[in-house]
Amino acid sequence: MAKKLKFKPTPAGIMFLSAIAVLLIAIIIITIVLAKNCSKNRSNDPTPASEQPVESTESTIEPTKEASLTTPDPLDTPDPDATIDPDATIDPNATVNPSDTSGPGPIVITTPGTSPASSASPGTSASPSPSYYTTPTSHMKNHSQKGYVNADSVNMRAEPKKTAKVVTSKIPKYTAVTLYVEQEGWWFLKCGDKYGYIIGDYITKGTAPAEAGDGSATGKVAVQNDNVIALRKGPGKSYTCIKEYKNGTEVTVYHSEKDKDGRKWYYVKTPDGKKGYMFASYVKITKGKVPAK
Repeated sequence: MAKKLKFKPTPAGIMFLSAIAVLLIAIIIITIVLAKNCSKNRSNDPTPASEQPVESTESTIEPTKEASLTTPDPLDTPDPDATIDPDATIDPNATVNPSDTSGPGPIVITTPGTSPASSASPGTSASPSPSYYTTPTSHMKNHSQKGYVNADSVNMRAEPKKTAKVVTSKIPKYTAVTLYVEQEGWWFLKCGDKYGYIIGDYITKGTAPAEAGDGSATGKVAVQNDNVIALRKGPGKSYTCIKEYKNGTEVTVYHSEKDKDGRKWYYVKTPDGKKGYMFASYVKITKGKVPAK
């Protein structure tokens, strides 16, 4: 039968064990204190470089005056991390364009008094211009041109459209006019002492043959057997007769024209102030030379 070992502590052994116990307790306390300090210091440490947000490598370019005039590309995607510059100043009188529906793109700011096309309200014109003129501007007067009516019984209207009010009706052919500006196929002009519009097809630039002066001549109606000659609206028998004149009537002859059959006609002015065409064979020139048109 084995003998039981008996452990009988000695005073020296008890002191040794007590010292070891105290040492272990001190190590545990120091470990706990160090762990708390490390945890506290870690919470105050800056974020490690691996966890910090990477700054953009793109350099910020200060916009130049020219760049500010360029329209921003609506397809550009704004940076969601971008921040507003606290030093930037905003015009207190500027207003946000309410019609801008371009989404998250740059906000369009318009200063009162300006009217860019992009900020115009739907259905309105950014820079409205008059639909028609009633009087010429100083610029128009300084750049006016001479012209004349090239057809008979032409109407001058208040606006450049056929349904507009007639200002002057039945203007005779070769009536001199002052041309200001051509608008939508019409000429804004002055005829006599009135302003209005005449279709561009009825206007010719330059001096009217009836007012050439130097080329006018004097003639006399020369028909046989006391017949009469017709004054017509155009060079040809198919044109309407304005009035008939007897043999011997003196007329002022401005120029000659030929009809579609090659026959010559004179454009004349009669003693009663009417203007029209007479068949050249029935007018005898008594003074001057008749120029051809």
